[in-house]
Amino acid sequence: MNRSRSHALALTFAMGSLALALPPRCWPQENAPRTARQQEIEELMGKNSPLDDDWETEILYKHADHELKELAGILAQRGDGSALSDVSRFFADSSALAPLRPEGGEVRTVGKFSIRRCGAAEAPEEATATDPAAVFARLLAPFEGAAQVSVAFKLYRVERHAPGRFNTTVLYQAFGAASERRVQQTARWRIEWKETDDPDRPLIAGIDLVHFDEIESRGPQFTECTGAVFADDALFADLMLRGGDYWFGRSDALGEWNYLGHNGLAVGDVNGDGLDDLYVATGTGIPNRLYVQNPDGTTTERALEAGVAWLDDTKGVLLLDHDNDGDQDLVCAMGSLIVISANDGTGTFAPAHMLRAATPPNFYSLAAADYDLDGDLDIYACRYVKTRYGESLPDPFHDARNGPPNHLLRNDLPAGFMDVTAEVGLDANNDRFSLAASWADYDADGDPDLYVANDFGRNNLYRNDGGKFVDVAAAAQAEDQAAGMGVSWEDFDLDGDFDLLVSNMFSGAGQRIAYQPRFKAGAEAERQEIQRHSLGNTLLRNNGDGTFADVSDDAGIRMGRWAFGAVFADFGNDGWPDMVVPNGFLTNELKDDL
Repeated sequence: MNRSRSHALALTFAMGSLALALPPRCWPQENAPRTARQQEIEELMGKNSPLDDDWETEILYKHADHELKELAGILAQRGDGSALSDVSRFFADSSALAPLRPEGGEVRTVGKFSIRRCGAAEAPEEATATDPAAVFARLLAPFEGAAQVSVAFKLYRVERHAPGRFNTTVLYQAFGAASERRVQQTARWRIEWKETDDPDRPLIAGIDLVHFDEIESRGPQFTECTGAVFADDALFADLMLRGGDYWFGRSDALGEWNYLGHNGLAVGDVNGDGLDDLYVATGTGIPNRLYVQNPDGTTTERALEAGVAWLDDTKGVLLLDHDNDGDQDLVCAMGSLIVISANDGTGTFAPAHMLRAATPPNFYSLAAADYDLDGDLDIYACRYVKTRYGESLPDPFHDARNGPPNHLLRNDLPAGFMDVTAEVGLDANNDRFSLAASWADYDADGDPDLYVANDFGRNNLYRNDGGKFVDVAAAAQAEDQAAGMGVSWEDFDLDGDFDLLVSNMFSGAGQRIAYQPRFKAGAEAERQEIQRHSLGNTLLRNNGDGTFADVSDDAGIRMGRWAFGAVFADFGNDGWPDMVVPNGFLTNELKDDL
């Protein structure tokens, strides 16, 4: 594979190409003529199989990954020893195996959870073993009695270090439940492989432990109550429980293709009864839903009655008091419109303002704050693509500057809202693929600052200086050049200032390819930027001096899979903010990179 092809392969894996995302029904019939774009996609797809090319480390990955999948299947059968005798076929004679479930480490109790963390440096000295069945029996001992154990490996680094030998870095994950007891293990291993006469079946020559976590709970932290909460909505199952791919081809295409699922929701008390209600945005042609909470915790769906059962493609949603009359109004990003619907105080809404962008691209997420400290809420609106996803392509994908502009809408009621983006300085670096934004006074000077998470490149940190903004992301070491998809502020270390969580994409394929010596050889700066793109989530600790420190690896939060809108929340009620990171992306038949 030449360098230009290696770049294309990295684009396919690290970015998730359109070809991987398109549902089968969008391909033309067999005899239909291909468009230039479809031919381009097919050519790119033809480079996906490393077995048809000379990208050696990807060939090694393919073979090692196959063996690990088979090994995971055996481990998942249970770890009582009898089922583990078969694991020896994956190992070379006299293989050297570190204790995969070491003793020691830091132990913490949080709510119902007992958490033990142990890095290689903290593990007590123990001799390596040569009996794979015994090593894995010890690893899986906590799952004894579990009716079912799930085991998975994610291989994300490959390196050739000697003829006939190569190393891989692997994430190991296992989960099992027995009665009220649940156990989860996550670990990182470095596995040395020995090639054999059969190139498809390398053998494991050794495993070194890099890090090990084991979490045990005395009962479920959460109880599934979806059915009970939404039982009174006769259409809930048909509208809310179907995947986005179901609606693709079943509704009109005035907005974005429905299989993407980029739709928001908002929580707030719309009728003033002291209970939080839920507004759920949906894709084109599907009515948005308003679930009003009843005193018993169930809900009543009343979007049509409330005047907000919009059929337009709705993405960003906010419930806020835009007119300072004491009730929650509804703000919806619908295509290139932002519709603000005023609440009459009882949970019934009427459109009060319709704000249209000067250019047609759709709005995505919304964020509100009183940036000018005049006593009312202003709205920052993010935009992502110039036409729609899959048509507006980032260039270059790791540092794109060909996205549509975002907008700051100043609240000048009763006169209305005014677009003041350029006036206040937010037109600087305002040409990226923005997916989320969040306000917080990170520098403690009394006014809210703005962080914008951008896909395919650098993020923005706009410091608010008396109602005027300066992008200080680079100087503050907060650009986080990656696949920014979510942002949340919180004082995670309880030192009195706001820290920052940015959810990004953890791509095993991107990390395998972009870290190979032949990848982008001779272009080191670009190589490092592309490597950064697939590392995963970022936690930026506020240093208190206007700068941030990246503590993601020490905090153990990198691996969030294909992470979208991440948020802080204190689930353990212990005063320390925890994180929830929703994740996933479209794969159809290909699931390797999730």
